[in-house]
Amino acid sequence: MIALKTMFYNPADFASMDNPASMALTDRMNGIFAALEIPPEKFTAAYELAIGEHVEKNYKGLSYLSWPFAFRHLKEQFPTFFVSFEESSIGWPVFGKEGCWLLRPFLTDGCRRTPALVFPLMDNKHNALVELNARAVSDNIQRASVKCIATFTGLGLKLYSGEDIPKSDDGTVQAPPKLPLQQETAKPATRASAKKAAVAKDDAPAGTASPAATNAASEFNGKESLLGFCKANPLGYADERTSMMAGKAALEAIGLARGDDIKDKAMFANVVTTAVTAWIKEKGIAIDKATMALEIGTLRSVCEEGSLEQAIKGVELFVQGKQ
Repeated sequence: MIALKTMFYNPADFASMDNPASMALTDRMNGIFAALEIPPEKFTAAYELAIGEHVEKNYKGLSYLSWPFAFRHLKEQFPTFFVSFEESSIGWPVFGKEGCWLLRPFLTDGCRRTPALVFPLMDNKHNALVELNARAVSDNIQRASVKCIATFTGLGLKLYSGEDIPKSDDGTVQAPPKLPLQQETAKPATRASAKKAAVAKDDAPAGTASPAATNAASEFNGKESLLGFCKANPLGYADERTSMMAGKAALEAIGLARGDDIKDKAMFANVVTTAVTAWIKEKGIAIDKATMALEIGTLRSVCEEGSLEQAIKGVELFVQGKQ
């Protein structure tokens, strides 16, 4: 027996069938559109693509993909595809009401299309917008477009893996765990010290290593730092292997393929804080947004300015504070 889908039309819709937006909305409500398909091998290739150099961080430490790169990739891999938006009326892509404004982006080639996402309009602090203005709508259209590209092509999709971190209902902000080692971290070299190093290099006798050359030889090694961090297992996983897997997952979550892709301490800090964020989600720990931003920011500073040992100790203290 063949099951037939029942289509429900509001009689009022027939009175406005000359309105393209109403017709499209009616069809969408009934699931009527030619599906746009992405080949599985292309989706997987885009998902696994190393995008680390195009990943940026907002003030909360959350990773996001540069929209020019997302659009470039879309045009290179799928030249006929583009992002479009469902419209609540002709020329107006916003749905909802005050305090609950939504965009409905989808991917299309002009004939076929994907289902539409539901994307809330937010400010730069990820709070829902109450009032709209042209700039807010424009900014959110760009963000929604990148998420649409990620969802349906796989590009940068792994960056969204930690966006649903559990949050507490308690609005109070508690002080983050104290990390005294943060005061012990080394300060970045000043211009004056850099100039002295250059002079020392020029004055060094032939056949001897100058201080500058010694510093160059001890440049940051991302692979060794990540390996050391995972072996130390500061997040308290069951064994070293599980800790290694968590480190690899964090690496991939920010678009890096291997430890050698970690070029500096800032990138190392991104990997560590991503691993910590994943651990918080895995353990189901409830943290309000403000506290989360403070604590992750503190860990990031320790990783960027301190030694590997200090980064490990900082994470251990963070974990102890959550147990």
